Amino acid sequence: MKKNKWMAGLIAVTLAGGILPAANAAPEAGQGQSVQENLALGKPYQLTSPYPRDLHFSKTEDVHGDDTGAQLTDGVFGGTVFSDKAYVGRLWQGSREVTIDLGETASVNEIRVSVLQDNPVGIFFPDENSYSISVNGTAWKELGTVKNSLPSTEKGPVKQIYERSSVDTQARYVKVNLPVESWLFIDEIEVIGTKDASGKQLIPAPRGPKPESGYPLQGSAQAGGIKHEVLIFTGEWQYQPADWISFTKDDFKPYVSYVDTDMKRKDFMFDGFLFMPYAPLPDGANYGPTAGKPTNKGHFEKLLDRLFRDDYELGALNEAVKEAKADLPDRNYEAKVVIPIPYPRVDQSDFGDVDGDGVSENLKVAEVGEAEAYKNRLKVVKWYIDEVYKRWNAKGFSDLQLVSFYWYNEFVARQLSDMEDELLQATSEYVHSKGAKFQWIPYYFARGWEDWKKNGFDAALMQPNYMFHSNAGTDRVDSIAKAALENGMGVEIEMSDAVLTDEAMRNRYYTYLDKGKEYHYMQQSFSAFYQQVKTLWRAARSENPVQREVYDRTYEYIKGTYKPRQ
Repeated sequence: MKKNKWMAGLIAVTLAGGILPAANAAPEAGQGQSVQENLALGKPYQLTSPYPRDLHFSKTEDVHGDDTGAQLTDGVFGGTVFSDKAYVGRLWQGSREVTIDLGETASVNEIRVSVLQDNPVGIFFPDENSYSISVNGTAWKELGTVKNSLPSTEKGPVKQIYERSSVDTQARYVKVNLPVESWLFIDEIEVIGTKDASGKQLIPAPRGPKPESGYPLQGSAQAGGIKHEVLIFTGEWQYQPADWISFTKDDFKPYVSYVDTDMKRKDFMFDGFLFMPYAPLPDGANYGPTAGKPTNKGHFEKLLDRLFRDDYELGALNEAVKEAKADLPDRNYEAKVVIPIPYPRVDQSDFGDVDGDGVSENLKVAEVGEAEAYKNRLKVVKWYIDEVYKRWNAKGFSDLQLVSFYWYNEFVARQLSDMEDELLQATSEYVHSKGAKFQWIPYYFARGWEDWKKNGFDAALMQPNYMFHSNAGTDRVDSIAKAALENGMGVEIEMSDAVLTDEAMRNRYYTYLDKGKEYHYMQQSFSAFYQQVKTLWRAARSENPVQREVYDRTYEYIKGTYKPRQ
C-alpha cells in the first residue's frame, strides 16, 4: 500500500513537470508472457451521476463537457491548464461514475485515473476514488479505494494519477466512482492488463449498505434531543434598524410558541435554537473562512458577549420560554440551545493569547506550518468551548439546556489546511468530553459532506440551496433528500424574506415542505429551518393572509399534519 501511494505521488510530480505518459504505455512483457496494454483505449463508457442532472449546475459544467463521448479513453492526456480540451469537467451534484466496457473479458491488472487540481479556481483532487469490476455488468467485485497522495492544500495546477494496482482478475467491465465536491477535471482513464484469461476468476462481492443510512431521528440522542430547530442570527450591521439582527423576548415569542393572529399562544413551536453569527463585521473582519479579514480573540469574545446578554439572545430566550411554559401549562417542552464554534482561520497570525502564556496564537499555516497551526487552532477551539461553559454556568438559565455545538464553516476546508479533518475530529472529542453533541449543516454536496460521521459530527443536515438558485428544478430537493437518507443525514429547510412577497419564492419554500412529506423527513427526521433573520416572526405578525399562511403551514409541518396543496 505504501508503495502504491509513493508511486501515485511520483506520477503526480512527473505530470506536474509536463512529462506525460504515452497513451498506451505499459510494462513490456517478458518471454512467454502476454503483452500488457491499455485495454480501455478507444473503448465506450458511460459517465453518470447518482442523482438527476441538476438544471442549475449542468449548464455551467457543459462548458467543459465530454464533447466526443470518448474523451476519457482516447489516449489523450491534458496539460495543467483546465481549459485544455482533453479534460472533462464535472461540477457538484454528488459524484460521478464511469463504467467502461472493454468489449470482451480480459485480465485486468491496473486501473489508472488521471485528474487535475487547481485550488484557486475550485478544482480539487478527490479525497479518494473507489473501483469495481464485473464480467457481466450486473454482478460486481469491489476493489476498494485509492486515496489522494498529495497535500489537499497544493495550490497547483498539478496533476495526479490514482492507480489501483495488483488487481490481476478477469473482467469485462470496469467502474470508477469519483466524488465531485466543486469541480472535478479528468482527462484519461486507463485499464492496464492483457487480452487473455491469465488473471484470477472474478468472484462478485458487492459493497453492503452504509451503516449510517437513515435520517437522524427527531428527538434522538444524536440530535441532542431536538426535534425541530430554527436558526437565530445575531450580529451588527450598518443598516437600520441597527438592532435588527438580534432577538428580544417578544421576538422569540412566535418561535417558542405557536401563536394565533392576535399573538396569543396556542401551542409550542420550535424546541431547538441554533444561534448563528452574522458573518461580516463592521471592522471588515468575517467569521467565514476566507472573506474579509480574519477574526481574532476579540471577535470571538464579542460574539459571546452578544449571545449572553440578559435582554437579547440567550437571556431573552430564557424569559420567552419561561412565559410560554407558564401560559401553556402541563406541556412536555424543553428548549434546547446549540452554540456555534466560529471558524479558526488559517490566515490569522495574531489571534490573541488564549492560554495565558503571554504569546498570541499564530494560526497561519503559511507561517508556522500545518502541525503548529493545527495545535494552535485546536487550542483556540478548546478555549472558546471552555468560555461558553464558563458563561453558561454563570448565567444559570432556568429554562434552557445547552445540548450541542455547531461547526460554523459549511464545508471541510481541505484546500486551506491539510489537517482540517484532524481538527474536526479533535474538536468533536473535546465537545463530547463536555457531554455535548456536535452538529453540522454543509451546503449542497459541500466538500467533506459524506465524511460527516468520520469527522465526529453526531448529526448533520444538508442544505439543498434550492431557495437561492432560481433555475434549479424541484428535483434538486429530491436529490438532496435521497442523498441525505442514504448517508444518515437530514435536510435543512430554507426560506428568505422573499417568500412573504413573491409567489414563486413562496412556492419554492413549500416545495421543501411537500418533499418532506413525500420523502418522510417531515415525519422522521430532526430538522433545521434557515430563515433570513426574522422571516417567520414577520409572517406570524402579518395581517396579509398569504404571508400569515407561511407561518401556519410551518407549524403544521412541525406537528406532522402538513399536507401539500394542489
